[in-house]
Amino acid sequence: MRIIVTGPKSSGKSSIGRRLAALRKLPFCDLDEQIEKLFEEEENIHLSFREIFKRHGEEKFCELEMRAIKSVENLGDILLSTGGSTFLREEAKKALQKDSYIILLQNNPETLWTRTIRKGMPSYLENEADPQSAFYARINSVVSAIEPIAEIVMGTRDLSVEEVAKMLDYELDIRKINM
Repeated sequence: MRIIVTGPKSSGKSSIGRRLAALRKLPFCDLDEQIEKLFEEEENIHLSFREIFKRHGEEKFCELEMRAIKSVENLGDILLSTGGSTFLREEAKKALQKDSYIILLQNNPETLWTRTIRKGMPSYLENEADPQSAFYARINSVVSAIEPIAEIVMGTRDLSVEEVAKMLDYELDIRKINM
């Protein structure tokens, strides 16, 4: 079984996922890092997942993403962090639901927007007339896709990574999710 920490862009999935994995003594895997690793093995060059998407397009990125999902299927008990947009594609959503306990992280859109643009405009927003509105619409799509299948929905507003990780660890204990 795996625990998946997911949510909209900049919701803290990787940071919270790493800390929760440490608390639960589980190996941590970030799907974006898996995508980067697969791309590097294939192309013999390292690019960030953002650069892969920007330079090679959504189709190539999604193909790598599905390969990354398949590469973690047999890793046993792990904590997996994955972008919320992954759940917008039905094939990926079905593959990730198998043998998984899904945690959705949420925060207010303004905070997520501020965090996101601090890292640079995501390539999927570069050609938008109103990138902020498009970003908010994407958040709604992501939450709508994940919320019905999430076992835990955790609001993270005004909480530290440590606080959220400890709250999730406690929730998992209460629900007897012991791995």
